Amino acid sequence: MKKAYIVLFLVIALTSCSSQKKTLNTWIGSSKYNLIQSWGPPVHTADDGNGGEVLIYAQQVYAPDLKLNYWNYRMMYAHSDGTIYHWRTSRQEIPPTEAHVTFMN
Repeated sequence: MKKAYIVLFLVIALTSCSSQKKTLNTWIGSSKYNLIQSWGPPVHTADDGNGGEVLIYAQQVYAPDLKLNYWNYRMMYAHSDGTIYHWRTSRQEIPPTEAHVTFMN
C-alpha cells in the first residue's frame, strides 16, 4: 500500500512541475499587488538585496504514514516598484519563519 502512495505521489509531483513553471512564468512583469490579490498575503517577506522584496509563500506537506513532513516554497521577487522579475521554488524541512532567501543579482 505504501508503494502505491509513493508512486502516486511521484506521478503527481512530476506532472505538476511543468504546469507550476508555466503558471509562475505568467507572473513575471506583473504587479506584486495583483499577486497578493490572487494568492493572498505571503507568509513572510524579505529584502531581495537590491532594494526590492521577496514575497514568500509556503505550503506544508505532512503525511506521517509516508514519513513526509516538509514545506513547498514559492518565492516571488519584486523590484522596488512592485514589478515581479523572478521566481524560485524550493522544498525545505524548515518552517517559513526560519526560511532563508537566496538573493538575485
